[in-house]
Amino acid sequence: MVFMVIDVNSPVVNEDSQTFWQDELTNAKILLLEIEKAIVAFNKNGNIQSYTIDTGQDKQTVSRSDLSNLYLRREKLLGDIAVLEARLQVGGSRCPQICPGF
Repeated sequence: MVFMVIDVNSPVVNEDSQTFWQDELTNAKILLLEIEKAIVAFNKNGNIQSYTIDTGQDKQTVSRSDLSNLYLRREKLLGDIAVLEARLQVGGSRCPQICPGF
């Protein structure tokens, strides 16, 4: 059995939903930008073997062999950002769009 400690004093507990999801959108966009920088660096210079992604909160070093994972993560983030923007009505309506997964 796994036990979790939930910090009831965390600022997130009393945060309204709009602010929470806006923060999630901002974080996703920052991470997307940093992943894009890593992909460009690897593709621009064939001599680069590692790159450090720095989001301002976290640093992670990725290697050239991680390039396919970076592409996958970028695609997932683009989807996540689209969903968050739709939920927050950023440039659109609140009507959900359902797309088949095939």
